[in-house]
Amino acid sequence: MKYSQQFEEKKNLVQSKSVCAGFDGFIDYVIRPVKTRSDETTCTYFPTIDKFGEKITSLAGRSGNVELVFEKTDFGGCGPHYLNGLANMGVSCTCIGALGYPEINPVFDLHKNCKTVTVSEPGYSYIFEFDDGKIIMSNIEEISRLTWADLIKRVSIDEMVAYFEDADIITLVNWSYLVHFHEIYEKFLELVMPKLKKRDRKIYIDIADCAKRAPEEIKAALKMFGKYSQYAPTYLGLNKSEAMVMHSVLCDGEYEGSLPIAKAIKEYSGIGTVIIHPVDSSAAVYDGGEVEVKGILCEKPKKTTGGGDNFNSGFCAGLLAGLDIKSCLISGMTTSYLYVKNGKCNSFEDICEAMKMYDDIV
Repeated sequence: MKYSQQFEEKKNLVQSKSVCAGFDGFIDYVIRPVKTRSDETTCTYFPTIDKFGEKITSLAGRSGNVELVFEKTDFGGCGPHYLNGLANMGVSCTCIGALGYPEINPVFDLHKNCKTVTVSEPGYSYIFEFDDGKIIMSNIEEISRLTWADLIKRVSIDEMVAYFEDADIITLVNWSYLVHFHEIYEKFLELVMPKLKKRDRKIYIDIADCAKRAPEEIKAALKMFGKYSQYAPTYLGLNKSEAMVMHSVLCDGEYEGSLPIAKAIKEYSGIGTVIIHPVDSSAAVYDGGEVEVKGILCEKPKKTTGGGDNFNSGFCAGLLAGLDIKSCLISGMTTSYLYVKNGKCNSFEDICEAMKMYDDIV
């Protein structure tokens, strides 16, 4: 059966499911650095990160100016982007996050299928967009103050159990960015997970860019997330940059691609399935084996911020559909491709149609 067809046939099943995620949230200022300007309405942007980098390094020892065009202000954070992708597919979602406190900031206008529960002021990200990726510069002063003690004052353990009890997938995000999140996820493991009734659910983890964290902190996080596997099958998703940091922490020698580092992470952590998703492929190592799939690149991306989160949305939609790991990778890559191409989340039907790209080439 073709990938698009098997996904399409699971629409009602996917849309009967629910997902709950915590606990981040950012307000994103999306920026394009200007390369040339001819008049007040006409300009060209730096097309790639390396071209922008050349401009910056050329100014060393003197000074210079780069004009910035603010394209939009939008909600951000791994959790909101990820859940908004699933909500647009028809999945019932609950986002517990740093969405403004005590009131939710109006910028967090997620899809109507996503319930929002706020626990903190958000972080703020200045996102420089290019055709080949993005550079994110963040102010995390407010969100970094969120501790486990603060969290359970605003959403009690009993309330948290009630939210996550209904979830077919529990998702934990952004361990890397926020200084108290290691304690929060340790306490969640200790005090929330044992209270959930045993059922057929899964746990998906996205730790975000971990380059600024010390090797011993990263190792401790991997071991801690591996302990979640005692409660449900656990999945860890990483982009290439995150995977390369993991390689530097766990392995010797040169980075050799997705599968070797996924194997190393799985062996070290005890996490059941490790997924690596560069922009041009995706791979997974799991208890039943391993798989790698070549992806289809979007040549002219409209928006890259949230592309990885929408890969997670698509992959988890595949899990909700009961698909095998290879099919989940394809649904993840399709969802990400369509998001980057259109600059927005897409419907279940649109993703099914786009997935036909893979029917005859994988």
